[in-house]
Amino acid sequence: MESHDALELPKYFLQPGYIFISKEPHLVHTVLGSCVSVCVWDAKKLYGGMNHYIYDRFRKERNTRYGDVSIPYLIKLMHQEGSKITDLKVHLLGGAQNPNLGSSLGKLNSELAVEYFGKNGIEVLSKDLGGVLGRKVVFNNSTGEILVYKLNRIRNEDWYE
Repeated sequence: MESHDALELPKYFLQPGYIFISKEPHLVHTVLGSCVSVCVWDAKKLYGGMNHYIYDRFRKERNTRYGDVSIPYLIKLMHQEGSKITDLKVHLLGGAQNPNLGSSLGKLNSELAVEYFGKNGIEVLSKDLGGVLGRKVVFNNSTGEILVYKLNRIRNEDWYE
């Protein structure tokens, strides 16, 4: 695999409810409050993907806004591209609590991710879950590295380049 200057990599902003996967190197970024993102990386094939889900479990329609749909689908996409479960490594990020709303959504989103990877034996490289701060996440899908900025408040400019 040739070396890439991270600043020259194509960038992709991952919207809530979406999944991104590519064998080509990218910097994938998103902004999280109570939502959770899973960054998955194939340590042998050196590529990966990322999801961004809003709710823990689906209620009415099955789509990738729900973690119990989004996480297995992300893993399925990696498998379809030739990845073996034993080669996958993940980072779990997000799930903040909004003290003003008193919602347990961030906690439920976080618990779902931890439970899924615990049951399925996929190595968790890092967890940055919970708390009260939002996060801006940048994932290098070719190296598996992440950068997490902690945010007191999420501003409009955090969502766009």
